[in-house]
Amino acid sequence: MTNSTRTERTARWERRFGRGLTWTVLVGAVGWGLLATVAGIVTVLAQLVQDRFDVTLLADTPLPDAASGGTARLVDGSFDTAEVTVTGLSALPRFLLTLEGATAVATTLLVSATVAYFCWGVLRRRPFSRPVFALVALVGYALLLGTILGQGFGGLGRMIAAGELNGTGADGFWPLATQVDLGPAGTGLVLLVAAAAISIGQRMQRDTDGLI
Repeated sequence: MTNSTRTERTARWERRFGRGLTWTVLVGAVGWGLLATVAGIVTVLAQLVQDRFDVTLLADTPLPDAASGGTARLVDGSFDTAEVTVTGLSALPRFLLTLEGATAVATTLLVSATVAYFCWGVLRRRPFSRPVFALVALVGYALLLGTILGQGFGGLGRMIAAGELNGTGADGFWPLATQVDLGPAGTGLVLLVAAAAISIGQRMQRDTDGLI
């Protein structure tokens, strides 16, 4: 077997493996996007219909002495969060918590659609088409703004819910504060950089097509 034949066979296997991997990612992105979107919509609607909101509230309560009833002794410890189910909230916190859930659903759908469309472009050997740039940029802005706005609305809703649960404020419990995860915002910045790279790739592709 000559070196050229061996190289051609290796390249053919690499192309098949690449296409198979791309199809796997495409199907996975579509399936994940559909399942996550349906689950998110069902969760949001169920909260509104049943008036039962699952919220995470900050807490600062020491662990009870019964937590160390064995041979070891608990020196110190406290609860920093509490997972609670709340009913009877007023309209404003319900709206804010629903808005947070709707933002998460929309972002999930955009991410899965972008991944699927990019994989389809790779399979067609045109990964830098114009819609890919628009979708990646849209997802980047959605993650960046959705993190700030979505978690901001949700945090405000949880703060109001904490006040309605205990208006007088128990010692150290239900403080008017909320945690914000800025990780998705960082991912949004990375995607915006990727969108800029895709834009450069689109110009290079057009220049290449003009030379052929």
